[in-house]
Amino acid sequence: MKPLPRDRILLTRTREGCAEWATEIETLGAVPVIFPCIQCEDITTSVLREQLAREVPRARWIAFTSKRGVAAFARLFPPHSLPLGGIHVAAVGPVTAEEARARLGRVDLAGTGRTAAALAAELVPRLAPDDRVLIAIAENAGRALEDALEISGHACVRAELYRTSPLPRLHQRLAASKLSARNVFLASPSAVTGFCNQVRLDTTLDIFTIGPSTTRAARAARLDVTREAPQPGLPGLMEALHCAN
Repeated sequence: MKPLPRDRILLTRTREGCAEWATEIETLGAVPVIFPCIQCEDITTSVLREQLAREVPRARWIAFTSKRGVAAFARLFPPHSLPLGGIHVAAVGPVTAEEARARLGRVDLAGTGRTAAALAAELVPRLAPDDRVLIAIAENAGRALEDALEISGHACVRAELYRTSPLPRLHQRLAASKLSARNVFLASPSAVTGFCNQVRLDTTLDIFTIGPSTTRAARAARLDVTREAPQPGLPGLMEALHCAN
């Protein structure tokens, strides 16, 4: 489904995440407007380094749910020290898989659903009964992958490699009427908070949310949600935009 030519879309992820989506949006004929509302930082504590040193050799699979997670892992646990001969790599989607190939040299499962829950559905059938999974993830990420693995009876451990936080509140927030886009994509509760910290609503915007938790956060922040994406990821948001046009 292609957006209308007049569509200008405000992207509120990290600057890196906005850039990834902007490329896809341009191919669909819309105009991306990069407006980062969240920031990421690696977690580099000695406790995490010790956890990785202990858990990586025990793992049969390492599951990555984001490109950022792959990059953080590679910085904390350099590929030359990774026993790749005995470890398989699972990536949530094509962008994460591309990063894993570039940084770690292999990908054994590239998910097609682009969500942690979808990755779990594709990963579980590939696991042997005694396979242990190391989940490389953000500090404030959900438990969809862990829960699915535990329900299936497979051992897993969560390694929180980075954290995502909203940008701080501005003393003088930008008026919504001054934004160069009427359509706003919100892809996480943190993005909702960051957006409200940066923008003062003085006009009506079309707000599109990526899923239920983001919708709840948006409504709690008194944003009028135009439509929630019917499926996760950018394709779902684009479908929601198309249906609203």
